[in-house]
Amino acid sequence: MLTVLTAEQMRAMDQWAIEEMGIPGVVLMENAGTAIVRRLQEIFPDLPAKKIIIFCGKGNNGGDGFVIARHLSQLGANAAVLLAGTLVELKGDAKTNALSAENLEIPIQELNPENINKFDHKLRHADIFVDALFGTGLSKPVTGFLETVINKINQHEKYTVSVDINSGIDSDSGKLIGPHVLSDITFALASMKQSHLLHPSAGAMKKVEVLDIGIPERDDKNVQIHLLEEEDIKSIFQPRQPDAHKGSYGHVLVLAGSRGKTGAAGLTALAALRSGCGLCTLALPETCQKAFELHPMEVMTVPLPETASGSLSIKAKEPILKLLEGKSIAAMGPGLTTDPETVELIGEILPLIQCPLVLDADALNALEKNIDWLDNVKSAVLTPHPKEMSRLTGMSTQEIQEDRIGVTTRFAQKHSLVLLLKGAPSLIGTPDGNVYINPTGNPGMATGGSGDVLTGIIAGLAAQNISLKNASLAGAYIHGYTGDLFAESESQTNLIAGDLLRNLPDALKRVLP
Repeated sequence: MLTVLTAEQMRAMDQWAIEEMGIPGVVLMENAGTAIVRRLQEIFPDLPAKKIIIFCGKGNNGGDGFVIARHLSQLGANAAVLLAGTLVELKGDAKTNALSAENLEIPIQELNPENINKFDHKLRHADIFVDALFGTGLSKPVTGFLETVINKINQHEKYTVSVDINSGIDSDSGKLIGPHVLSDITFALASMKQSHLLHPSAGAMKKVEVLDIGIPERDDKNVQIHLLEEEDIKSIFQPRQPDAHKGSYGHVLVLAGSRGKTGAAGLTALAALRSGCGLCTLALPETCQKAFELHPMEVMTVPLPETASGSLSIKAKEPILKLLEGKSIAAMGPGLTTDPETVELIGEILPLIQCPLVLDADALNALEKNIDWLDNVKSAVLTPHPKEMSRLTGMSTQEIQEDRIGVTTRFAQKHSLVLLLKGAPSLIGTPDGNVYINPTGNPGMATGGSGDVLTGIIAGLAAQNISLKNASLAGAYIHGYTGDLFAESESQTNLIAGDLLRNLPDALKRVLP
């Protein structure tokens, strides 16, 4: 998996490479510029024939831009630099590379509020813009003359390359703090940064690629944010043994459904089976059980006492505890409702459950005024969407969305459980303080029943002796990938939850050994 750094962590990594590894900063700058030009050659085989304008700032990001200009010029490209400042203001490695570019007679023109409009003709006739104005250190909105420069970049709609992070974006928060560059590709130097992945900032970048700039790898325990990759998911699974039987792959108990919401129960149970568990029992209100007598045939069903409204009754407590005996995992919540008697039932059985739990939907809503119930839960993963997370924490949805990583980290640590916060992107937090970012999924998955499928996938994986953490990582990745498969073959617009089930075998095939 890839590490995801904050601006401060990236600064510390640079400092470590320079001071402890003995790699001069000017070498790292050279490596960055060289790597970007090499990648541009792959994207544009005719790169030497392109007209390229490099917008440089006065800091190290601008220094990277001067290296890029030099290498482009040496390839024969028509490269020119527009410096948002003056050459005399440059310092250190940025100044060194600016002087080198100047000595090679690369055109460098100093921008200021008075002359900015004089370059419109040049901008109109360019093929590629390189944004090297600001790096990861920006934390306040760009204003004044520099705002005009950013607006010029966007207005001309050229193929735009951003160096490390799009100028105008805070690299940590994911917020769009003011005017910002819209890029066709952003080259993350050495490591992903949080705003490459968090929204809305990620929406300013059509594509992000990480480039190696020569900083040696090190085991940094302070780095606790990670981006999942396909190989990470593949490593979770083991080949099935030739003498395996259905008992080898666990038994999932699904507690779900109510009158009018039997679909949620069915999606969860089928997703568990499709994810590879050996057996699945669906326990639901007795009048709802009839809907599952014939289909799906693979799911065993058990009718339970219900309330007048068709939800699970407190009288279901003892039958449920009996059903839990010998189960590998229980998935609870989809379609249960927040009937007061059902909420009471959840509170009664939670501390008595010995097997791992996947809690979703109405099982989470039941915790809104009873968060202390989690203190007695043995082992669980919670899968809230932002509104459910709001109920669990008392925070507003906006507050959660503005600090998704922080909220996920704190909640998982405080309650010693796995938290999967749904959204774009989904985040998985663990009790040790680590957060994993899932790269799969698309907006088409914002449809009823999608979360029920995720609950079933996680339960089905965990039943197979896969830890709750790994089942959550793999579950989120596979769930998102099923949606991506459908969007690729059909579209995002007409995706429904049943399509996720139908694409689940193909998604699993890709990650299974």
